[in-house]
Amino acid sequence: MTSVPSFSSKENDVLFSWFIVCCGVVGAINLAKIAPSMGRLIDYMNISLSTSGFIGAIFSTLTLSTGIIGGILIAKYGPRKALLFGLLISLVGNIIPVIKPNLSILMIGRILEGYGFLLINLAAPVLLNLHTQGNIRGRVMGIWGSFMPAGNAVIILIAPIIYLVSDWQLLWTFSAIYTAIILFFSGKIIPNDPEHFKNQIIGKTSFLIKQTIGRWSIIITGTTFACHSLIFLGTMQFLPYYFEIIAGYTETISFLITVLFCLSSFVGHLFCGYLLQKGYKPEQLIGCAFLIAGSFVSFFFGVFDNFITSTELPWVKLAAIIAVAFFMGLTPPSIFYLISFIAPPSRLTPINYGYMAQIQAIGIFVGPFLFGWLVDVSGSWSAIGSTTIFISICGCLCGIFSTKIILRKSTN
Repeated sequence: MTSVPSFSSKENDVLFSWFIVCCGVVGAINLAKIAPSMGRLIDYMNISLSTSGFIGAIFSTLTLSTGIIGGILIAKYGPRKALLFGLLISLVGNIIPVIKPNLSILMIGRILEGYGFLLINLAAPVLLNLHTQGNIRGRVMGIWGSFMPAGNAVIILIAPIIYLVSDWQLLWTFSAIYTAIILFFSGKIIPNDPEHFKNQIIGKTSFLIKQTIGRWSIIITGTTFACHSLIFLGTMQFLPYYFEIIAGYTETISFLITVLFCLSSFVGHLFCGYLLQKGYKPEQLIGCAFLIAGSFVSFFFGVFDNFITSTELPWVKLAAIIAVAFFMGLTPPSIFYLISFIAPPSRLTPINYGYMAQIQAIGIFVGPFLFGWLVDVSGSWSAIGSTTIFISICGCLCGIFSTKIILRKSTN
Protein backbone atom coordinates (compact mmCIF):
# COMPACT_ATOMS: atom_id res chain seq x y z
CA MET A 1 0.00 0.00 0.00
CA THR A 2 1.15 3.55 -0.61
CA SER A 3 0.92 6.36 1.91
CA VAL A 4 -0.86 8.69 -0.55
CA PRO A 5 -3.91 6.83 -1.93
CA SER A 6 -5.27 9.56 -4.19
CA PHE A 7 -4.63 13.03 -5.57
CA SER A 8 -7.92 14.85 -5.95
CA SER A 9 -7.16 18.57 -5.54
CA LYS A 10 -5.32 20.77 -8.02
CA GLU A 11 -2.68 21.57 -5.41
CA ASN A 12 -1.90 17.91 -4.85
CA ASP A 13 -1.89 17.30 -8.59
CA VAL A 14 0.76 19.99 -9.02
CA LEU A 15 2.87 18.64 -6.15
CA PHE A 16 2.58 15.14 -7.57
CA SER A 17 3.66 16.45 -10.98
CA TRP A 18 6.76 18.04 -9.47
CA PHE A 19 7.66 14.78 -7.76
CA ILE A 20 7.36 12.94 -11.07
CA VAL A 21 9.72 15.57 -12.51
CA CYS A 22 12.20 14.60 -9.77
CA CYS A 23 11.91 11.02 -11.04
CA GLY A 24 12.54 12.15 -14.61
CA VAL A 25 15.59 14.13 -13.48
CA VAL A 26 17.23 10.77 -12.65
CA GLY A 27 17.21 9.87 -16.33
CA ALA A 28 18.19 13.38 -17.43
CA ILE A 29 21.21 13.39 -15.11
CA ASN A 30 22.31 9.98 -16.34
CA LEU A 31 21.95 11.05 -19.96
CA ALA A 32 23.77 14.38 -19.58
CA LYS A 33 26.57 13.40 -17.20
CA ILE A 34 28.51 11.75 -20.03
CA ALA A 35 29.20 15.14 -21.68
CA PRO A 36 31.25 16.73 -18.86
CA SER A 37 32.84 13.33 -18.11
CA MET A 38 33.89 12.27 -21.60
CA GLY A 39 37.42 13.67 -21.49
CA ARG A 40 38.09 12.10 -18.10
CA LEU A 41 36.68 8.73 -19.19
CA ILE A 42 38.89 8.77 -22.30
CA ASP A 43 41.99 9.40 -20.17
CA TYR A 44 41.04 7.01 -17.35
CA MET A 45 40.15 4.04 -19.57
CA ASN A 46 42.40 4.89 -22.52
CA ILE A 47 39.58 4.62 -25.05
CA SER A 48 39.26 6.05 -28.55
CA LEU A 49 37.01 8.89 -29.65
CA SER A 50 34.83 6.46 -31.61
CA THR A 51 34.33 4.30 -28.51
CA SER A 52 33.49 7.36 -26.44
CA GLY A 53 30.96 8.36 -29.10
CA PHE A 54 29.33 4.94 -28.82
CA ILE A 55 29.09 5.32 -25.03
CA GLY A 56 27.31 8.62 -25.56
CA ALA A 57 24.90 7.09 -28.08
CA ILE A 58 23.74 4.14 -25.95
CA PHE A 59 20.67 5.94 -24.56
CA SER A 60 19.35 7.07 -27.93
CA THR A 61 20.14 3.69 -29.50
CA LEU A 62 18.07 1.88 -26.86
CA THR A 63 15.13 4.25 -27.28
CA LEU A 64 15.40 4.09 -31.06
CA SER A 65 15.28 0.29 -31.08
CA THR A 66 13.03 -0.59 -28.14
CA GLY A 67 10.73 2.38 -27.46
CA ILE A 68 7.50 0.66 -28.44
CA ILE A 69 8.53 -2.55 -26.61
CA GLY A 70 9.10 -0.49 -23.46
CA GLY A 71 5.59 0.92 -23.88
CA ILE A 72 4.15 -2.57 -24.15
CA LEU A 73 5.97 -3.68 -20.98
CA ILE A 74 4.50 -0.71 -19.12
CA ALA A 75 1.06 -1.54 -20.51
CA LYS A 76 1.36 -5.13 -19.25
CA TYR A 77 2.79 -4.47 -15.78
CA GLY A 78 1.57 -0.94 -15.09
CA PRO A 79 3.34 2.44 -14.99
CA ARG A 80 4.01 2.39 -11.23
CA LYS A 81 5.96 -0.87 -11.32
CA ALA A 82 7.71 0.20 -14.52
CA LEU A 83 8.87 3.50 -13.04
CA LEU A 84 10.11 1.84 -9.84
CA PHE A 85 11.95 -0.80 -11.86
CA GLY A 86 13.43 1.91 -14.08
CA LEU A 87 14.74 3.73 -11.01
CA LEU A 88 16.13 0.48 -9.59
CA ILE A 89 18.11 -0.51 -12.68
CA SER A 90 19.29 3.10 -13.02
CA LEU A 91 20.65 2.83 -9.48
CA VAL A 92 22.46 -0.41 -10.31
CA GLY A 93 23.80 1.14 -13.51
CA ASN A 94 25.27 4.02 -11.49
CA ILE A 95 26.85 1.84 -8.82
CA ILE A 96 28.61 -0.94 -10.74
CA PRO A 97 31.09 1.26 -12.70
CA VAL A 98 32.16 2.84 -9.39
CA ILE A 99 32.70 -0.57 -7.78
CA LYS A 100 34.60 -1.95 -10.80
CA PRO A 101 35.71 0.88 -13.11
CA ASN A 102 36.53 -0.70 -16.46
CA LEU A 103 35.14 -0.23 -19.97
CA SER A 104 32.94 -3.34 -20.14
CA ILE A 105 31.32 -2.63 -16.76
CA LEU A 106 30.85 1.01 -17.75
CA MET A 107 29.05 -0.14 -20.91
CA ILE A 108 26.79 -2.45 -18.91
CA GLY A 109 26.07 0.37 -16.49
CA ARG A 110 25.17 2.73 -19.33
CA ILE A 111 22.82 0.11 -20.81
CA LEU A 112 21.04 -0.26 -17.46
CA GLU A 113 20.85 3.52 -17.05
CA GLY A 114 19.61 3.83 -20.62
CA TYR A 115 16.78 1.37 -20.21
CA GLY A 116 15.94 2.89 -16.85
CA PHE A 117 15.76 6.26 -18.61
CA LEU A 118 13.33 4.80 -21.16
CA LEU A 119 11.04 3.18 -18.58
CA ILE A 120 10.94 6.29 -16.38
CA ASN A 121 10.22 8.62 -19.26
CA LEU A 122 7.46 6.41 -20.67
CA ALA A 123 5.82 5.61 -17.33
CA ALA A 124 5.86 9.16 -15.96
CA PRO A 125 3.40 10.83 -18.39
CA VAL A 126 1.08 7.81 -18.06
CA LEU A 127 1.08 8.26 -14.28
CA LEU A 128 0.29 11.94 -14.75
CA ASN A 129 -2.59 11.08 -17.07
CA LEU A 130 -3.96 8.61 -14.55
CA HIS A 131 -3.54 10.57 -11.33
CA THR A 132 -4.11 14.22 -12.25
CA GLN A 133 -7.25 16.03 -13.36
CA GLY A 134 -7.81 16.58 -17.05
CA ASN A 135 -8.76 20.23 -16.60
CA ILE A 136 -5.17 21.13 -15.63
CA ARG A 137 -3.51 18.86 -18.20
CA GLY A 138 -1.73 21.77 -19.88
CA ARG A 139 -0.08 22.91 -16.66
CA VAL A 140 0.81 19.35 -15.67
CA MET A 141 2.52 18.61 -18.99
CA GLY A 142 4.37 21.92 -18.78
CA ILE A 143 5.74 20.86 -15.41
CA TRP A 144 6.60 17.34 -16.59
CA GLY A 145 8.39 18.51 -19.74
CA SER A 146 10.85 20.52 -17.62
CA PHE A 147 12.56 17.39 -16.27
CA MET A 148 15.15 17.24 -19.06
CA PRO A 149 16.54 20.80 -18.90
CA ALA A 150 16.35 20.65 -15.09
CA GLY A 151 18.46 17.48 -14.95
CA ASN A 152 20.87 18.78 -17.58
CA ALA A 153 21.39 22.03 -15.67
CA VAL A 154 21.97 20.21 -12.37
CA ILE A 155 24.64 17.85 -13.67
CA ILE A 156 26.45 20.42 -15.83
CA LEU A 157 26.60 22.75 -12.81
CA ILE A 158 27.68 20.09 -10.32
CA ALA A 159 30.24 18.27 -12.48
CA PRO A 160 32.89 21.06 -12.49
CA ILE A 161 32.49 21.43 -8.71
CA ILE A 162 32.99 17.70 -8.15
CA TYR A 163 36.00 17.69 -10.48
CA LEU A 164 37.71 20.24 -8.24
CA VAL A 165 38.06 17.57 -5.54
CA SER A 166 37.62 14.20 -7.28
CA ASP A 167 37.01 12.38 -10.58
CA TRP A 168 34.15 10.91 -12.59
CA GLN A 169 33.50 8.15 -10.00
CA LEU A 170 32.25 10.74 -7.50
CA LEU A 171 29.91 12.14 -10.14
CA TRP A 172 28.47 8.64 -10.65
CA THR A 173 28.19 8.26 -6.86
CA PHE A 174 26.27 11.54 -6.60
CA SER A 175 23.89 10.28 -9.28
CA ALA A 176 23.45 6.97 -7.42
CA ILE A 177 22.65 8.71 -4.11
CA TYR A 178 20.04 10.94 -5.77
CA THR A 179 18.49 7.91 -7.53
CA ALA A 180 18.32 5.93 -4.28
CA ILE A 181 16.53 8.80 -2.52
CA ILE A 182 13.98 9.17 -5.33
CA LEU A 183 13.44 5.39 -5.48
CA PHE A 184 12.67 5.29 -1.76
CA PHE A 185 10.16 8.13 -1.89
CA SER A 186 8.59 6.85 -5.11
CA GLY A 187 7.54 3.68 -3.34
CA LYS A 188 5.83 5.82 -0.68
CA ILE A 189 4.26 8.54 -2.85
CA ILE A 190 3.21 7.07 -6.19
CA PRO A 191 -0.32 5.57 -5.95
CA ASN A 192 -1.17 2.08 -7.12
CA ASP A 193 -2.48 1.86 -10.67
CA PRO A 194 -6.28 2.30 -10.87
CA GLU A 195 -8.33 -0.89 -11.07
CA HIS A 196 -9.76 0.06 -14.47
CA PHE A 197 -6.20 0.28 -15.82
CA LYS A 198 -5.05 -3.01 -14.30
CA ASN A 199 -8.09 -4.97 -15.49
CA GLN A 200 -8.01 -3.93 -19.15
CA ILE A 201 -7.14 -6.66 -21.64
CA ILE A 202 -3.92 -6.03 -23.54
CA GLY A 203 -4.26 -8.39 -26.46
CA LYS A 204 -1.52 -9.88 -28.63
CA THR A 205 1.74 -7.94 -28.80
CA SER A 206 1.94 -8.23 -32.58
CA PHE A 207 -1.53 -6.71 -32.94
CA LEU A 208 -0.71 -3.83 -30.60
CA ILE A 209 2.49 -3.03 -32.48
CA LYS A 210 0.70 -3.15 -35.82
CA GLN A 211 -2.11 -0.96 -34.52
CA THR A 212 0.28 1.60 -33.03
CA ILE A 213 2.75 1.96 -35.92
CA GLY A 214 -0.15 2.71 -38.24
CA ARG A 215 -1.18 5.83 -36.31
CA TRP A 216 -0.18 8.80 -38.45
CA SER A 217 -0.95 11.13 -35.57
CA ILE A 218 1.89 9.57 -33.53
CA ILE A 219 4.27 9.41 -36.50
CA ILE A 220 3.89 13.11 -37.28
CA THR A 221 4.01 14.11 -33.60
CA GLY A 222 7.12 11.96 -33.09
CA THR A 223 8.72 13.64 -36.12
CA THR A 224 7.97 17.03 -34.56
CA PHE A 225 9.70 15.89 -31.37
CA ALA A 226 12.64 14.54 -33.38
CA CYS A 227 13.12 17.95 -35.02
CA HIS A 228 13.02 19.57 -31.58
CA SER A 229 15.59 17.15 -30.12
CA LEU A 230 17.85 17.48 -33.14
CA ILE A 231 18.02 21.28 -32.78
CA PHE A 232 18.06 21.49 -28.98
CA LEU A 233 20.50 18.68 -28.16
CA GLY A 234 22.63 19.27 -31.25
CA THR A 235 23.10 22.89 -30.18
CA MET A 236 23.60 22.20 -26.46
CA GLN A 237 26.21 19.51 -27.16
CA PHE A 238 28.54 22.03 -28.78
CA LEU A 239 27.93 25.07 -26.57
CA PRO A 240 30.76 24.45 -24.04
CA TYR A 241 33.24 23.78 -26.85
CA TYR A 242 32.03 26.72 -28.95
CA PHE A 243 32.18 29.26 -26.13
CA GLU A 244 35.60 28.07 -24.93
CA ILE A 245 37.42 27.37 -28.20
CA ILE A 246 35.68 29.65 -30.71
CA ALA A 247 34.39 32.52 -28.55
CA GLY A 248 37.38 32.50 -26.18
CA TYR A 249 35.61 32.20 -22.83
CA THR A 250 37.09 30.24 -19.92
CA GLU A 251 35.96 26.66 -19.29
CA THR A 252 34.02 27.71 -16.18
CA ILE A 253 32.19 30.50 -17.99
CA SER A 254 31.42 28.15 -20.90
CA PHE A 255 29.84 25.63 -18.52
CA LEU A 256 27.87 28.37 -16.74
CA ILE A 257 26.46 29.63 -20.05
CA THR A 258 25.39 26.08 -20.88
CA VAL A 259 23.69 25.85 -17.48
CA LEU A 260 21.92 29.14 -18.22
CA PHE A 261 20.84 27.66 -21.56
CA CYS A 262 19.26 24.69 -19.72
CA LEU A 263 17.61 26.89 -17.10
CA SER A 264 16.15 29.11 -19.83
CA SER A 265 14.61 25.99 -21.38
CA PHE A 266 13.29 24.99 -17.94
CA VAL A 267 11.47 28.33 -17.63
CA GLY A 268 10.17 27.95 -21.20
CA HIS A 269 8.62 24.59 -20.33
CA LEU A 270 6.78 26.04 -17.34
CA PHE A 271 5.63 29.04 -19.36
CA CYS A 272 4.31 26.67 -22.04
CA GLY A 273 2.23 24.86 -19.42
CA TYR A 274 0.81 28.21 -18.34
CA LEU A 275 -0.07 29.13 -21.93
CA LEU A 276 -1.69 25.73 -22.61
CA GLN A 277 -3.75 26.15 -19.46
CA LYS A 278 -4.81 29.59 -20.68
CA GLY A 279 -6.15 28.07 -23.90
CA TYR A 280 -3.35 28.69 -26.38
CA LYS A 281 -3.37 26.10 -29.14
CA PRO A 282 -0.46 23.63 -29.36
CA GLU A 283 0.20 24.39 -33.04
CA GLN A 284 0.61 28.09 -32.17
CA LEU A 285 3.20 27.30 -29.50
CA ILE A 286 5.06 24.73 -31.61
CA GLY A 287 5.11 27.02 -34.64
CA CYS A 288 6.37 29.95 -32.56
CA ALA A 289 9.06 27.75 -30.99
CA PHE A 290 10.49 26.45 -34.25
CA LEU A 291 10.34 29.69 -36.22
CA ILE A 292 11.98 31.82 -33.53
CA ALA A 293 14.50 29.18 -32.41
CA GLY A 294 15.48 28.36 -36.00
CA SER A 295 16.11 32.02 -36.76
CA PHE A 296 18.09 32.62 -33.55
CA VAL A 297 20.25 29.49 -33.96
CA SER A 298 21.06 30.61 -37.49
CA PHE A 299 21.95 34.07 -36.20
CA PHE A 300 24.13 32.64 -33.42
CA PHE A 301 26.15 30.47 -35.79
CA GLY A 302 26.79 33.32 -38.21
CA VAL A 303 24.31 32.89 -41.06
CA PHE A 304 23.30 36.55 -40.91
CA ASP A 305 26.70 38.05 -40.01
CA ASN A 306 27.04 39.62 -43.46
CA PHE A 307 23.83 41.58 -42.90
CA ILE A 308 24.22 42.59 -39.25
CA THR A 309 27.06 44.68 -37.83
CA SER A 310 27.32 45.69 -34.20
CA THR A 311 30.10 46.32 -31.73
CA GLU A 312 28.01 44.40 -29.19
CA LEU A 313 27.36 41.44 -31.49
CA PRO A 314 28.89 38.81 -29.11
CA TRP A 315 26.48 39.84 -26.35
CA VAL A 316 23.57 39.94 -28.77
CA LYS A 317 24.45 36.43 -29.91
CA LEU A 318 24.69 35.25 -26.31
CA ALA A 319 21.20 36.61 -25.63
CA ALA A 320 19.94 34.95 -28.82
CA ILE A 321 21.15 31.47 -27.91
CA ILE A 322 19.63 31.75 -24.41
CA ALA A 323 16.36 32.81 -26.07
CA VAL A 324 16.58 29.70 -28.28
CA ALA A 325 16.40 27.49 -25.19
CA PHE A 326 13.40 29.39 -23.83
CA PHE A 327 11.37 29.15 -27.04
CA MET A 328 12.33 25.51 -27.64
CA GLY A 329 10.82 24.89 -24.19
CA LEU A 330 7.41 25.52 -25.74
CA THR A 331 7.63 22.31 -27.78
CA PRO A 332 7.83 19.26 -25.43
CA PRO A 333 4.87 20.19 -23.18
CA SER A 334 2.75 20.86 -26.28
CA ILE A 335 3.68 17.44 -27.66
CA PHE A 336 2.97 15.59 -24.40
CA TYR A 337 -0.31 17.48 -24.22
CA LEU A 338 -1.23 16.36 -27.75
CA ILE A 339 -0.34 12.71 -27.17
CA SER A 340 -2.57 12.64 -24.08
CA PHE A 341 -5.54 13.40 -26.35
CA ILE A 342 -4.97 10.54 -28.80
CA ALA A 343 -6.96 8.23 -26.52
CA PRO A 344 -8.31 8.29 -22.95
CA PRO A 345 -5.80 7.09 -20.31
CA SER A 346 -5.55 3.36 -20.83
CA ARG A 347 -3.06 0.58 -21.43
CA LEU A 348 -2.57 1.92 -24.95
CA THR A 349 -1.23 5.21 -23.57
CA PRO A 350 2.32 3.99 -22.74
CA ILE A 351 2.52 2.23 -26.11
CA ASN A 352 1.68 5.51 -27.84
CA TYR A 353 4.35 7.29 -25.79
CA GLY A 354 6.86 4.52 -26.53
CA TYR A 355 6.31 4.78 -30.28
CA MET A 356 6.60 8.57 -30.16
CA ALA A 357 9.83 8.29 -28.13
CA GLN A 358 11.20 5.80 -30.65
CA ILE A 359 10.69 8.31 -33.46
CA GLN A 360 11.99 11.18 -31.33
CA ALA A 361 15.19 9.22 -30.67
CA ILE A 362 16.13 9.68 -34.33
CA GLY A 363 16.61 13.38 -33.60
CA ILE A 364 18.50 12.66 -30.37
CA PHE A 365 20.81 10.25 -32.21
CA VAL A 366 21.35 12.33 -35.34
CA GLY A 367 21.59 15.86 -33.87
CA PRO A 368 25.10 15.97 -32.35
CA PHE A 369 26.58 13.83 -35.14
CA LEU A 370 24.96 15.87 -37.92
CA PHE A 371 26.01 19.24 -36.52
CA GLY A 372 29.58 18.06 -35.96
CA TRP A 373 29.75 16.54 -39.43
CA LEU A 374 28.47 19.75 -41.04
CA VAL A 375 31.22 21.79 -39.38
CA ASP A 376 33.90 19.24 -40.33
CA VAL A 377 32.83 19.09 -43.98
CA SER A 378 32.15 22.78 -44.55
CA GLY A 379 34.76 24.21 -42.22
CA SER A 380 32.17 26.75 -41.04
CA TRP A 381 29.81 26.90 -38.08
CA SER A 382 27.25 28.72 -40.23
CA ALA A 383 26.41 25.33 -41.82
CA ILE A 384 24.64 24.46 -38.55
CA GLY A 385 22.56 27.62 -38.78
CA SER A 386 21.56 27.06 -42.40
CA THR A 387 20.53 23.46 -41.73
CA THR A 388 18.58 24.49 -38.63
CA ILE A 389 16.34 26.72 -40.75
CA PHE A 390 15.17 23.73 -42.82
CA ILE A 391 14.73 21.52 -39.73
CA SER A 392 12.68 24.27 -38.06
CA ILE A 393 10.36 24.56 -41.05
CA CYS A 394 9.86 20.78 -41.02
CA GLY A 395 9.14 20.78 -37.27
CA CYS A 396 6.71 23.69 -37.62
CA LEU A 397 4.73 21.98 -40.39
CA CYS A 398 4.65 18.63 -38.57
CA GLY A 399 3.46 20.36 -35.39
CA ILE A 400 0.58 22.01 -37.22
CA PHE A 401 -0.46 18.80 -39.01
CA SER A 402 -0.27 16.63 -35.88
CA THR A 403 -2.36 19.12 -33.89
CA LYS A 404 -5.05 19.22 -36.55
CA ILE A 405 -5.22 15.41 -36.76
CA ILE A 406 -5.21 14.69 -33.00
CA LEU A 407 -7.53 17.43 -31.79
CA ARG A 408 -9.98 16.84 -34.63
CA LYS A 409 -10.27 13.17 -33.69
CA SER A 410 -10.60 13.98 -29.99
CA THR A 411 -13.59 16.21 -30.63
CA ASN A 412 -15.38 13.74 -32.88
